[in-house]
Amino acid sequence: MTTRVQPLRGVPDAPPPAPVPLRPPRRRRSKLLVLLGLVLSALSAAGVVWVFRATDEAVAAVGVARPVRYGEVITADALREVQVRPDPGVRPLPWDRRFDVVGRTSPTDLQPGEIVTPDAVTDPAIVPGAGQQLIGVPVKPGQLPAAPLQPRQPILLVPAGVAGTAAEAWAPVRGAVISVSDRDATSTQVIDVVVPEANGVQLASRASAGGVAIVVLPKDR
Repeated sequence: MTTRVQPLRGVPDAPPPAPVPLRPPRRRRSKLLVLLGLVLSALSAAGVVWVFRATDEAVAAVGVARPVRYGEVITADALREVQVRPDPGVRPLPWDRRFDVVGRTSPTDLQPGEIVTPDAVTDPAIVPGAGQQLIGVPVKPGQLPAAPLQPRQPILLVPAGVAGTAAEAWAPVRGAVISVSDRDATSTQVIDVVVPEANGVQLASRASAGGVAIVVLPKDR
């Protein structure tokens, strides 16, 4: 005898299992690339800091401590150390090169607070220049104006009588003041003057005898 099993009515078939989503395979980053990125970032940051400091840090330069007039010799006490920030338009003389200018002649007036540049000084041999001679003219009151003479002041050297004698006749000579000494016990002071080379020897001889007087000319002449 055979028994036949009948399916149960009202009971639905079991649904098929839901599909499992497939995850994409993860990409493994190379440890070498990560390390390289970190190194490059560090170098970039260090470079930015270096550039900022290089363009912002002040440098020690040579400054002017006291007035130096045109034609005067620059001494060590006329200079002082100053801190200067880099500027494309200014070439300060580094402080460690200050002795490059000590003992040289200033071709211009230097005032306290100014910065000394490499071209702000000249070799003493440049004063006088080519075709010129530097002479000393000793004078007493009456042989020059009472107003103080200034460096680079244009002047005219003219004949002056010596000890009550008549002045020797010679043509006046133009010159320029380089420096002026203090008066000595006899009220004599020496004026250093640049004159044309052709007149230097004769003028020096006449000046040593007191036979030269000074006339001041306007600076624009």
